[in-house]
Amino acid sequence: MIEFYEYQDDNYDKLYDMMVEFYRSDAVDHPIDTKIIRRLLDDIMSKRFSVNGYEVHYSGNLVGFGVVTTYYTSEVAGINVQLEDLYICPDYRSKGIARLYFKYIMNEFKNASRFRLEVSPRNVRAEKLYRELGFEILEYNQMILDKPIK
Repeated sequence: MIEFYEYQDDNYDKLYDMMVEFYRSDAVDHPIDTKIIRRLLDDIMSKRFSVNGYEVHYSGNLVGFGVVTTYYTSEVAGINVQLEDLYICPDYRSKGIARLYFKYIMNEFKNASRFRLEVSPRNVRAEKLYRELGFEILEYNQMILDKPIK
């Protein structure tokens, strides 16, 4: 049985370990500093920001996580749900968990005008799944300016 829950305080250490594994994998463009990972987890747990964390459970075991944030976008004059991250432990991949996760999130955010995500070109399996779910490549250059961590 596959279930999804908001991040639980009792699972902080397990979530942190999974996040470190994910943010140091080929699924991301570059490894993320553990200070940023810790701050992200703390920010999700605090519920002070518009970022949500979802635990992925399979047969009662915590086997992954997802991170989602929302914002208004002028391109569709409505709410955009940014599917930031999805991690499933290797032993639990190819069991339909990701498909159910997307269904769950789309149901949680029924009033959203758009769902958006990023995928590393190296993550071929994920891109294939996203296309099967109806996502399209957005030919759009993004630019960033990171401020130093305080």
